[in-house]
Amino acid sequence: MHQFRGFSDLRMNRDPQSSDTTLWPSFTDIMTVILMVFMLTMVVVIIKNSDLINQIRLSKAMQAESEEKLQNNVQVLADLRLRNTDLEEAVRSARMEIILLSDEMQRLENNLDIKAAAIARLAGEKEELQENLRLIRMQIVEKDQELENAQVMIGGIRDEAERTNRQLSRQIAELLSRLEENETTMLVLTDEKTDLELTLARQRKDFSSLEDKYLKLVRPARSSMGKQVVSVQLLKTDGVTRYLVKAVGGSSWRALPKDELFEILARLKDQLGEDLYIKVVIPDDSGLSYNEAWDFTKKVLSEFDYYYADGW
Repeated sequence: MHQFRGFSDLRMNRDPQSSDTTLWPSFTDIMTVILMVFMLTMVVVIIKNSDLINQIRLSKAMQAESEEKLQNNVQVLADLRLRNTDLEEAVRSARMEIILLSDEMQRLENNLDIKAAAIARLAGEKEELQENLRLIRMQIVEKDQELENAQVMIGGIRDEAERTNRQLSRQIAELLSRLEENETTMLVLTDEKTDLELTLARQRKDFSSLEDKYLKLVRPARSSMGKQVVSVQLLKTDGVTRYLVKAVGGSSWRALPKDELFEILARLKDQLGEDLYIKVVIPDDSGLSYNEAWDFTKKVLSEFDYYYADGW
């Protein structure tokens, strides 16, 4: 057995009887130290792994919470987009109602203008009739003078004057009667035409409201969510009709002829299909009547919008 000599013995509980140090106790001490180092290292690693697991669990919990918040935000965004669509439809309906009220006001103003013009014409014709009566009276006076100068022809001239007077009176009465009939007929026809147009506008508005309610019952509400939105606009300035379009994702309006506008919408319908959402904009100062705005809206939506693919 090997023995270590010449070195100080630092071990505790050493044998006082022997100064020799054997190999195996020293090896045992070394292995004990290594084992202690290994155990301390394992304890440190386990503690670090425990902290790492806690961090991973915390990260997963935070990720799950973030995903839940994201889902909630997506749902809120969808609700906001649906509400935005409803508000756009409400604004369009309000603008159509404003146009209808403007048409009624215009009808009243036109009726006042027509009646004022009729009164002015009647006044002019009254003056003309008064002038004719004055001339007739002058002719009667002349006839009377002729009768005074020709006593022999008094009977015949008086009869002729009376016949002439009766004929002129009948002619004047007939002219006045025809004039009144024509004016009355024109006013009645104008009022009937205007009333029919306003009645048609009211019926179209009621029909549109009923149709919207019906469609909401049988199919989901019309929404621009997930759709490609194309905006179109109709204006009438000084009697000239203008068509404008705003492309998908565009920020400015572009004026186009009617045929070119409908060609562009047809191409977009072929490309996008059920993803095409048409937004019809009727400005407050569009200059359109309710029927014109309604006809344009109906034509564009029924031909190109995804919601009305099966018909208006």
